[in-house]
Amino acid sequence: MKLVKVKPEYYKLLKTKQVDREIMENETGRPCVLLVDLIYKGRKREFVVPLRSNISPTAPKQQYLPLPPNSHTKPHHHHGVHYVKLFPIVNTYIDRYKISDNSFLVMLKNILDKKESEIISACKYYLKEYGNGNKHPMTPQIDQILNILDAMDEEQNKNHSHRFCQYNPAAIR
Repeated sequence: MKLVKVKPEYYKLLKTKQVDREIMENETGRPCVLLVDLIYKGRKREFVVPLRSNISPTAPKQQYLPLPPNSHTKPHHHHGVHYVKLFPIVNTYIDRYKISDNSFLVMLKNILDKKESEIISACKYYLKEYGNGNKHPMTPQIDQILNILDAMDEEQNKNHSHRFCQYNPAAIR
C-alpha cells in the first residue's frame, strides 16, 4: 500500500465523459491509498481511496478509517480513508506522492501500513455491496468509469495489434 496522487488527465477524462460527479479532485494532487488487485465483478482491478480531511460527523464509522486530523479538518469532522469514495484507475493515471519531507504524511503512512488488511477488507466489502446494488449516493460511478477505462484499453490494444498484423503477401509463402 502506498500513497499516490491521481494525474489531472484522469479527472479531465472523466469530466469529458460526464462521470466525474463524485470524484474527489484536488488541483495540488490529493493523496490516495493505492489498492492493488481488488476483485470487482470477477476481474482484478486497481482502485484508489481518497484520504479526506472533512468527513461528515454523521458518517457511519464503517464508511471510513479514522486518522489523526490534519490542518484542514474542521471541528467535529473526521480525517480518514473514506471507503465509499473509492474509484477504479489504471497505472497510466497514477503519480508517486512524495512524503519523506512531511512528518505528518510519514506518520499517516505508518498508520496505513499497520491498518492495510483492515482497509483492504473494508474496500472489498464495499465493492461487493456496490456490485450488489447497495451503493452509497456519494460513491463515484464505478461501472461507468470501468467502461471508459476498458474501452480505452481495448482501443489501445487494437491499435497496437494492427501495427504488427498488417497484411504482407510475401510473408505467406
